Amino acid sequence: MAVIGVMYNLKGAPPEQGEPPDLGAELDSESTVAAVALALRAHGHEVQLIEGNDTAYLKLLSNRLDIVFNMCEGLRGESRESHIPSMLEMLGIPYTGSGVLTLALTLDKPLAKKVLAYHGIPTPGFRVFSSPDEISVEGLEFPLFVKPAHEGSSMGVSSSSYCRDIHELTAEARRLIALYRQPVLVEEYLPGREFTVGILGNKNPIIFPVMEINFDAIPAGCARVYSRQFKTDWSDDIYYMCPAPISPELEALLKDTALKTYRALDCRDLARVDLRLDRNWVPNVMEVNPLPGLAPGYSDYPRIAEKGGWSFTDLVNGILECALRRNKMEHLIKPPFVKQIA
Repeated sequence: MAVIGVMYNLKGAPPEQGEPPDLGAELDSESTVAAVALALRAHGHEVQLIEGNDTAYLKLLSNRLDIVFNMCEGLRGESRESHIPSMLEMLGIPYTGSGVLTLALTLDKPLAKKVLAYHGIPTPGFRVFSSPDEISVEGLEFPLFVKPAHEGSSMGVSSSSYCRDIHELTAEARRLIALYRQPVLVEEYLPGREFTVGILGNKNPIIFPVMEINFDAIPAGCARVYSRQFKTDWSDDIYYMCPAPISPELEALLKDTALKTYRALDCRDLARVDLRLDRNWVPNVMEVNPLPGLAPGYSDYPRIAEKGGWSFTDLVNGILECALRRNKMEHLIKPPFVKQIA
């Protein structure tokens, strides 16, 4: 039995006037935290809940934890997802999921794309702008897609992100820079199908069935983008196709690209990789999420795992098992083992 600190950031009050309407979208609900704690307790572990706020350090000092199940998205700053893991490393407390550098890197979308390009992994051409007055599309072709450079969970993504000309691009970039107070990422829009791939493990990771995001629910005239509105207004299960209806060859290519991405960015234990096909049917990496949402029945990662035969309880304990094995703490894995995960 392990003593596990489940660390998280809860959704707070609705955004105030002048703040982004999706502020805090990536934070967890009380029901998600409770579901994770219940899953861990089902395998006999002792669970202590610790919110990842400014009181966390003293709570970590006063609690004797074997390991932390990290769900913290962070509260502020462009490297916020790495704040709690940095604290845990300073205190010598092991934790689930990717390390400090990976969490900071993947939240910096332009820098992550540069690393992928270095490794020869396809990703759309892009530019980064801190001011709408700087915008230049030299080397890029319309339509283009614009979004905040340091956000996740589709924050700042809407039908207006799809820009057909320089006027639309400048207007949306101006709005996003003012609202989110950060640079924007402008990249070439890919017209092909969109997929997401979930990965669990380290040396020999499990790759769950590929899921396709079907945009048929989006009304005519709206851009086919995976926005917050799509996730909330048109999220009927029929539009999440898992396993995706694709050829074995395309499935293998998507999984191979996702796994290369996972390794290039030094992801650990779990991650989700989002991909789109370009005009030549080549999978391009759109985003990498080393801290995917775990809301049962809602978040993509547990949906995908379920299609791969993993219950929510098994998935949560599988993530824990990966971290325990990685830290040479197999003695704390309570039999029966969830799966044999390397």
